[in-house]
Amino acid sequence: MINPQSYHNQKAFIFLGIGGIGMSALARYLLLCGKEVKGYDRSRSEITQSLEALGAEIVHSVTPVPSWFEAEPNEEILVIWTPALASDDPWMLRAKSSNVQMIKRAELLGVISAQAKKTLAVAGTHGKTTTSSLLAHITVESGDHGIGFMGGVAQNYQTNLIAGKGIKERLDQGEPLDFTVVEADEFDRSFHWINADIACITSMDPDHLDVYQDTDSFNEAFEIFVKDIKPSHLFIREGLKLSGVSVGFSSDAEICAENIRVKNGAYRFDLNFGSELWNDLIGPMPGRHNLSNTIMAIAMARVYGVPQITIRQALGNFKGIQRRFNQHELSLDGVLIDDYAHHPTELLALLQGVREFYPDQNHVLLFQPHLFSRTRDFGADFARVLKQFDRVILMPIYPARELPLTGINSDWLAEICATDRVISLSASKAIEAFIIEKANVYIMAGAGDIGTYLEEIKLKLSA
Repeated sequence: MINPQSYHNQKAFIFLGIGGIGMSALARYLLLCGKEVKGYDRSRSEITQSLEALGAEIVHSVTPVPSWFEAEPNEEILVIWTPALASDDPWMLRAKSSNVQMIKRAELLGVISAQAKKTLAVAGTHGKTTTSSLLAHITVESGDHGIGFMGGVAQNYQTNLIAGKGIKERLDQGEPLDFTVVEADEFDRSFHWINADIACITSMDPDHLDVYQDTDSFNEAFEIFVKDIKPSHLFIREGLKLSGVSVGFSSDAEICAENIRVKNGAYRFDLNFGSELWNDLIGPMPGRHNLSNTIMAIAMARVYGVPQITIRQALGNFKGIQRRFNQHELSLDGVLIDDYAHHPTELLALLQGVREFYPDQNHVLLFQPHLFSRTRDFGADFARVLKQFDRVILMPIYPARELPLTGINSDWLAEICATDRVISLSASKAIEAFIIEKANVYIMAGAGDIGTYLEEIKLKLSA
């Protein structure tokens, strides 16, 4: 790990894969600190363009820029890399052959978050971005000086870096932040770089089995993450076998949501902390999974010290996160829902939300599987969930960091679903088939590039 003091002395930061959602949040923070930020990403995007507008120098050429990697050791330059970038990528090879310092994204996040008075960390297979974005919104609304590093774009702020008022001045004066809110990602054991004062575990469904050999190894990683956190400052979804404050919907949970109902397109509920009862709270996002995430954010904000009245106000004006059950009204009384779901459990939660908020309405799902390994490892689980949708159109698997696996593709996934309600098509034909479907509720889901088709699909469905 780099020395936290030497980190402040770095003048230039080079991000390999700067367009990634986690990488770009760190780049935004460093630009806010007045640092020189450079970066490489293979494709231009809204994220890279927004970073350039803030002063970052970004290139998209596969060939590295030699002047960025000096032959002589230079402690003022730091290269940040992400496991999403292949180890044989030309930029990675060039950086490794130079004498510049290199660290993983997760390590830099750990160093930055450790500089704050309190680190609030959200871990779990699902729900990290929703929970952390709402938590950061609540804490910023409290007036404390802090920053949230998000894995998605918060609608209230239109960015993945949530910063309170006066943060720039605070940083310029070298004063520590009151808090940081971070997503503690289990991929590649990244969350082991985070030393949290307050934390939650939203879920522990096995994932990333290309990193974790089995469920025991996966669970052990979470145990390592929470081992130094006070049990009273650790919030655990009920049913998980960890020592902390249980949160959920049953009377067995130490923090329990009660009297849940849907009113005017949002949840209303009471929250029982055992020692006190908060009545008639707003759950601003559809789906029981999002209500669970909301309760987690409330519990963490409460133990951090945010007053109840501020929490209530923040819940009332929170606008959600891009690609997390985003609802787009269509002509002819239809709706298009765009969601990041890419794991069987997330797809099931998405379906449950659709059924609860749009009961008895006909729906169709356009789904882009994410990673060959995930599709293979959870093929049976995907099939079990996909068969519960009215109709499903599968796009080709989005490979991300992976090479293809023989025999594993969307045709294979459609075949094991064993129903003619699930079909697999090329990307363009899948979109065409989705648009001509007759449905009340259209659903797009996946963690790849499916979100880039949103405006095109919305326009055609409204025609």
